[in-house]
Amino acid sequence: MQTKDLEIFNEMPFFFWVKDEDGRYLWVNKALADMVTEDIVGKKDSELPWVHDADKLREHDLKVLETGKPAFLHEYVAEPHKANLSVCKFVADFEGKRCAFGVSFVIE
Repeated sequence: MQTKDLEIFNEMPFFFWVKDEDGRYLWVNKALADMVTEDIVGKKDSELPWVHDADKLREHDLKVLETGKPAFLHEYVAEPHKANLSVCKFVADFEGKRCAFGVSFVIE
């Protein structure tokens, strides 16, 4: 997959992202970028407002990367807005790299 292949996700009302094997965001859609007041791309969860939830998020990313199987789970982030998320994470190729992809919806 290439960046141009993901552009359609900028029109969707849910969060979509791509992280490399080190946990750095390589791409995020407009919905996720608009929720955060700083640039996400190039950073890890531990460098973003949801730093307190970063270890659990990383644990889920690693599980997907290790198994290569999609994971459907719930995640919680306290910052920048408290959110319970229904998440699907999966592994795919992005610009020649094996990456963790994610899509999530805020649930009440």
